[in-house]
Amino acid sequence: MKKNLLSLAMSLALLMSAAAQAQTTHIKVTVPFEFAAGNVQLPAGKYEVEAMGPWGGPALSVHNLNSNAGSVVLSSSCRSQKPTAHAKLVFYHYGHEYFLAEVWNRNSFSGSQIKINPRQKELAKNRSKDEVVLIASEN
Repeated sequence: MKKNLLSLAMSLALLMSAAAQAQTTHIKVTVPFEFAAGNVQLPAGKYEVEAMGPWGGPALSVHNLNSNAGSVVLSSSCRSQKPTAHAKLVFYHYGHEYFLAEVWNRNSFSGSQIKINPRQKELAKNRSKDEVVLIASEN
């Protein structure tokens, strides 16, 4: 009985730790160019990006702090070989158009990869992409 309780307590602690990590996406960054987040075109400016829902999850809020511009984007989890040194946003750049592609928390092996919108898919067929990384601050 004691063994089962200890195992249950350890499992619960592990689940709560994973949930706490998922909640930590809350970063601020200045984006110096216009970009697409999901299917919404957003102006350059100061942005706050945070996970939505009680345990994070696939939805991210991308909100301009100087205007009412914003978007909710769906994401999937992605992983890196080593933890990121800084919170960051990764944009894919095709010609003169930028698309929010990934969101990473500081000291994390996992990030959020934004679903590709139809315009980005169209541009990717005919052009090579560049990556633009912006370092963010965490709250």
